[in-house]
Amino acid sequence: MIVSTVNTKGGVSKTTTSVYLANELALREPNREIMLADLDKQGSATEWADRAQDNGDPFPFRVEVSNVKRLPRLAQQLGPDAALFVDTPPGDSAVIQAAIDVSDFVIVPTQAAGLDLSRVWETLPAITTQTHAVLITSARLGTKLLNDTIATLDSEGISRFDTVVPLREKIRTAYGMRPPHDAAYADVLDEMMKAVK
Repeated sequence: MIVSTVNTKGGVSKTTTSVYLANELALREPNREIMLADLDKQGSATEWADRAQDNGDPFPFRVEVSNVKRLPRLAQQLGPDAALFVDTPPGDSAVIQAAIDVSDFVIVPTQAAGLDLSRVWETLPAITTQTHAVLITSARLGTKLLNDTIATLDSEGISRFDTVVPLREKIRTAYGMRPPHDAAYADVLDEMMKAVK
């Protein structure tokens, strides 16, 4: 199973989503081979993993720095039951397309804001045959902005996760440590696994 997290915009929780989903899967299936491929030149996932290791609380999965040319080979090296999560950079259409092309499932995270949502429309045309869904992250629950975002996605027939990841301090302060279990990301993982099957 290969899952890519893509959006042409930065700051929409691509890295956070990749790390948390890989962690939730590791909690659920500790014997499963799980890898996160960091395709972002900023290396946020790699730095997060290194800091967690240095703090004595390492990730329960491998994080590998990768690139467009190496990604297909990396995917082929995994066992049949392995899971590969691919974290992509913003604004690099070649890298985003390469990640989409090897994926079984594509997650497009966005926040409930006009600029963020506009980038979703730019990203979606690149996803042609892969199963995919938009994930609303860092959401202020019960707000008109969130409700309007959901209504806009639904009115356009855009596939989205029923689960919304709320804005929470524990998510924002997890950088540098292994993430704690998170109920929202666990629900996202459940939805994704059902879609992949």
